[in-house]
Amino acid sequence: MEQKKVGRRPAAAGIAGRAKSGARKSARDDIDERTLYIAGTTKADASKRTIAQNLDDEQIARRIADAKQLFDHFNRALKNISIYRHNVARFKEYLAATYQHLKRILKNYGTIAFRVEQLGFKYFGQMVYEQDATEQNIAHKFYRSGVRILIFREGLDEDELLKFTEICLTNFHKAEYMFEDMVSLMWKAEFRNIEYVVVESFAVGTESQEEAKAEIDKIVNYLYRQLTSDDADGFKYARLSLEDLEIEMEGVEQAKGVVVKGEPATPSEKAAILQQLDEDDTTRALPKLVDILLNLFDEEIDPELSEALEDVFVQLLDSFLMHENFKGLNQMLRRLRNLARKNLPPNNLALVERLEQTMKIRMGEAERLNRVAEILDTAAEIKEPQEVFRYLSALDEQAIVPLLEALERMEKLEARRLICDALAQLGKDQLDVFVRRLQSDKANLVRDMVYVIDKIDPPDKLDHLSRLLKHPNLAIRLETLNTLGSSGDESCGKYVSHALQDGNAQMRMAAARLLLNFDVNKAARTLLKIVEDPSFEKRHPQEQTAFYTALAMTNTPDAMEFFKQQLRASSLIGKKKLAEHKQQLVDALARSGSIAAFKLLKGELEAGVKDQQLAG
Repeated sequence: MEQKKVGRRPAAAGIAGRAKSGARKSARDDIDERTLYIAGTTKADASKRTIAQNLDDEQIARRIADAKQLFDHFNRALKNISIYRHNVARFKEYLAATYQHLKRILKNYGTIAFRVEQLGFKYFGQMVYEQDATEQNIAHKFYRSGVRILIFREGLDEDELLKFTEICLTNFHKAEYMFEDMVSLMWKAEFRNIEYVVVESFAVGTESQEEAKAEIDKIVNYLYRQLTSDDADGFKYARLSLEDLEIEMEGVEQAKGVVVKGEPATPSEKAAILQQLDEDDTTRALPKLVDILLNLFDEEIDPELSEALEDVFVQLLDSFLMHENFKGLNQMLRRLRNLARKNLPPNNLALVERLEQTMKIRMGEAERLNRVAEILDTAAEIKEPQEVFRYLSALDEQAIVPLLEALERMEKLEARRLICDALAQLGKDQLDVFVRRLQSDKANLVRDMVYVIDKIDPPDKLDHLSRLLKHPNLAIRLETLNTLGSSGDESCGKYVSHALQDGNAQMRMAAARLLLNFDVNKAARTLLKIVEDPSFEKRHPQEQTAFYTALAMTNTPDAMEFFKQQLRASSLIGKKKLAEHKQQLVDALARSGSIAAFKLLKGELEAGVKDQQLAG
């Protein structure tokens, strides 16, 4: 039977196969052993036994358990990578357990082939992975693109698995992937040890569409059985189990897994078509559809059409978000609001009010806010940020919590600030929602909440911020102390003074410096009391120098008198320690940049104090 070459790996209804050895191989030396083939009218060889027929129930159960555990590992890896998409360097670490488990399976079995269903993967007739039909369901993504069998071969390395994982996580709502699918991405990846069978549209004699679909299902079932054959050659040419099946392939061009009829478009033609389609969708098609829908309100709308319009406007909302067209979306919302001021039939006015409320609720749902956050966080530069802010500020208080949850996953400061500006506007009367999150262990979220509370500027703002001085994260405590100490509000002085007794040296050093932003004379007295305390000598030299520097910066007579006495001190015992102490004082006076401090040093020299005494 003459074999017809269709392409590599994915095909109309084909199987990745290995050419048989011996006579067949010599007859086809030009054929890649993993090329796809379609056989003609040959019946299946019923004598061939599948692997399942050679295994007992216990062995099959063990293999199914291995497959389920593999997908458990893979699911955890997908979640970790989704959460930490920015941390590319750790992707292989997240996939380590999956790779080791899959490597062991392939070492034991050689290959593992999964039947792709709409909601999951089957192995030996058992569902080993199953989820709802969402974008998070990787099986659904493959099924939607036509993949019906997925095969992993021994020799798979970590790089191939990582590349496969990235394809599974592809967000096809992004503009760059709008015209891609799982098959095209798999084809571009050029996997060596991952193979797949794709069912595409093709003509099957004169049969009806329903009959053709039934035949395709039979073909896929047969191909899967052939993949699990116990033949020594492993994968073989596909033998269709249908009698007198005729597949028309006249004038077909080979394109590495893609079957194309006629002359293919040039790259420039493809680019022009894609650009035109994108322009039609984003700048012309959607606004035109909005015009058509809004014109319907000029006439009385029946109840059945009213329900349909609500669904249509929600779909328009999602379309604008998919195209990242916030300007067009805001124009639609504005025109919808303007309808309420027109002289419309009473039922239509009620519908407009209902539509406005529906849109506000839908816009604030977690799924759509996550989409907005993703657009902002992944864009190299935020386009028309004022339009994004206009969208967010049109929400109500119900959107605050899902917006905060989306904010937690964002990384870019500019994008986070835009969300925070909207939260400050939406949450003016919901301050407690932000205050509760000040104790979060996520430093970025805490900083965002400080920013929001500062923008809202409630009367007790400083009291709320002061709670962060007890936050477990030192960086947060230092930032808060610096904010309070630099506020210029005299009421913050008590928080800075209290921080002088903090258990952390960095907090105490920062407090000593910030104390000068308040009453200088009071600061000098406070610092003098600390440095003259006998226990001060036990502190780290760096902290001592910081306190001496802050004291010198006060420029008060009491402070200068303290330094003068310390520099003139002498002792027959502990000369080395005294010299080190004087060196600290001189360093502090020099660092202070205080004119009084330099005058003091000059005066001491003129008074006859030896240089070595001043220098320790």
